Amino acid sequence: MVDAYALNRLILRLYREGREVPLGSYQAWALEQLQSLLTFDSAWWGNVAADPPALHDVFLHNCDESLLQEYPAWLEQDFFRAALVASPGIAVNLSDLTTRPRYVRTALYRQLGRRFKVEWSLGTLLMEPTSSLSEFLTVWRHDRKRPFSESERQIKELLMPHLVEMHRAVRLRHFLKIPNVSNREWAVVDARGILHEASPAFIALMRALWPRWRGSALPEPLLTSVCAGQAYLSSELRLDVTPCGHLRYLSPRLDGVLTQLSPREGEVATRYAAGETYSRIASSLSLSPATVRNHIAHCFRKLGVNNKTELVRRLEGKA
Repeated sequence: MVDAYALNRLILRLYREGREVPLGSYQAWALEQLQSLLTFDSAWWGNVAADPPALHDVFLHNCDESLLQEYPAWLEQDFFRAALVASPGIAVNLSDLTTRPRYVRTALYRQLGRRFKVEWSLGTLLMEPTSSLSEFLTVWRHDRKRPFSESERQIKELLMPHLVEMHRAVRLRHFLKIPNVSNREWAVVDARGILHEASPAFIALMRALWPRWRGSALPEPLLTSVCAGQAYLSSELRLDVTPCGHLRYLSPRLDGVLTQLSPREGEVATRYAAGETYSRIASSLSLSPATVRNHIAHCFRKLGVNNKTELVRRLEGKA
């Protein structure tokens, strides 16, 4: 049976003390707290995308980092991972999936499990609400004579939502401390442009601008700028990027390059880039052709471009 009082004390400690732990130290600290109710020898904690299957931002506890290089080749064959994905929110005990003799005969154990001392596994996966990423935590025991019990499985299942929610709160607190980042639309991504956190308004904005976009990675047009830690600019969108360690805070505005121009200059530049002639623009806006030329010259200077081709690329966010 689960000790309800001990479990409650640990949950309170996660929320009361966890919010003061720095983001870079939270996972190690949280695993130390978990050890008070559930003993284990090593663990990994990270995010996994479903399509295509891939691991992201994995924290290793007492485990050789070479696992991160070797595991991807086995990801599709990992029956334990498949069980986690099939039952989000449910703690999965290796001993409930297979017998010990069968496990040690698998290629997964012979090639990875034995080398990294994964004799018993106990894991849980939770679906991230605003992207296709899921957060997982699997703990391992190295002693083949000490499988995880049903009581320990229950403890892991009950604690997992609290561990993940506090991790999310610590991450958000970390970014909200950055000056001038308060925004309704925001997201946190890693250096590859993989979403870790995002507001519903940010997701809605991305889908409004790129209706066919789905998945855990940012829309393709944003990746080059964001991965380089630079702001993205187009005629529709300005996306400010604030680097924070291995993560980046994204703050979009629906205005983009055109904020650098006056309203009239923006209208002239947009029409000119779309292929309208000086005379056509002048007629449409009740201006003289000379005034249109002056506006375009000002636009070139403000945007740092030298010709129409560069202007088009600038407005499209490609330069």
